[in-house]
Amino acid sequence: MAVAQEPEIAFAAAISGPWNIHAVAHTRDLDELFEFTSERIGSLTGLQSMEVSPVLKYVKQAGTRLLDDRLVEPSSARTRR
Repeated sequence: MAVAQEPEIAFAAAISGPWNIHAVAHTRDLDELFEFTSERIGSLTGLQSMEVSPVLKYVKQAGTRLLDDRLVEPSSARTRR
């Protein structure tokens, strides 16, 4: 999956439904998002369409671990009771 190799992509997965790929990209602002989606992702071979849903501000995101602006895998999974 070529989109997963882009440095802005924090998460990418193949999914079922109306779209076949879901990806989360982190950009500094809307201008960078536009450049990323229109010029770099938009030029990928085989891309027919895309939908972009910007999240401009997180109100709560407790417990998320980051390293150099990238998500970090949890050190251990908690067991459920």
